[in-house]
Amino acid sequence: MTILVALFFFWTLFLCLPFPYPVISFLSPTRADTLSQAWALTGVTPEWESLSYLPEVALSWWVFLLSLGLFFFVVRNLCSERKTLNRVVSVMIGIGLLEAAYGLIQALVPSMGVLWVDYIKDYMGTARGTFINRNSFAAFIGMIWPLALGITLAMTGRVYSLKELLKSDRLNRQSLMALGIIVFLLALIFTRSRAGIVSGLVGFLAFSIMARTGIRAVAMQTRVLLVAIIVLMCIYTMTIGVGPIMQRFLTLGADSGSRRDIWRDSLPIIKDHPLGIGLRNYENVFPVYNQSLISEKTVIHAHNDYLQLLIEAGWIGFLALMGGFFIFLGKSARRIKQLDFKTDPLRFYLAVGAFSGLISMAVHSLFDFNLQIPTNCLYFAVLMAILSACTQPCKTIKVDHRISNIEF
Repeated sequence: MTILVALFFFWTLFLCLPFPYPVISFLSPTRADTLSQAWALTGVTPEWESLSYLPEVALSWWVFLLSLGLFFFVVRNLCSERKTLNRVVSVMIGIGLLEAAYGLIQALVPSMGVLWVDYIKDYMGTARGTFINRNSFAAFIGMIWPLALGITLAMTGRVYSLKELLKSDRLNRQSLMALGIIVFLLALIFTRSRAGIVSGLVGFLAFSIMARTGIRAVAMQTRVLLVAIIVLMCIYTMTIGVGPIMQRFLTLGADSGSRRDIWRDSLPIIKDHPLGIGLRNYENVFPVYNQSLISEKTVIHAHNDYLQLLIEAGWIGFLALMGGFFIFLGKSARRIKQLDFKTDPLRFYLAVGAFSGLISMAVHSLFDFNLQIPTNCLYFAVLMAILSACTQPCKTIKVDHRISNIEF
């Protein structure tokens, strides 16, 4: 996995390096033809150029991704401490709740903009937090809420009487987290993002599959609480109004057609540039291949993170990064199954929650450009770090087994 990720960084950096024209002509004839036409029009003497159309832009995004990689290792090592792990998860859930609550207010007050940005009229009346784009906001919520569900299930334990249950602080903490989960799910629903809602359901399905052994062992009151979450969410949804949401699902919409047009027009770029055009260069190359949306606004992203990665990094970079990511998911899934949820339920359920959040983002990225948003990239890297830390062999995780109740 590490070798594949290193190959991705090496290759995308290689695309930024300058080469003489004969080398460019050999590696990428289409790029060489573009350069020769530009030189003929401007009268500039041919110089060394890179395979990337705008190497400065590509290099800046490369540095950002490299920084995320280093950040991943730092957070993973820090999360080996239970106290730090709790703090990191607390911050993520806290920020997520603030975003979700703000999004619900936006759904209830259609005239409300995004912070001080009041001149953008798109997505008015939908939950979008501070992301402006509701799809990016839905992807963010899809990553965070499984962690809250994991925390709720980790607060488990056997209570043998109603009196003991009512005196238990655990019930108060679980009820508080349950309310937080309801806020998350309501915000996700009222984004009206079809891909976001579907990917959230897929993430929940992944959570249910990965945690099925642990869910069987949770106390009855926890199961009742989970059912109550679903019931209350349905009640609140019907109270606020589900009509516009259903209309979004029943209508294919113009944006779906635009996505198909973008994907169709983007495919020739792969054929002409099998080695890639450079990171974040899609916006500059697509206009040449744009056949369907000439009169539309500028297309910045491919609305499919996988397709855009393939176009920008080429087959070598795409296969390297995707191979490393799916190997990471496969190893993590296997290690989750080996975890003993009875010994350390917090570690088990946080691993399942992080895994589910990554699955949700992976599915949503088929239809949107969520990982082109730096904030989502950051939280994606933190989820990977949490998952890696929680699934490390027991000897590398510092756990105080004297703690009988989960403190969060």
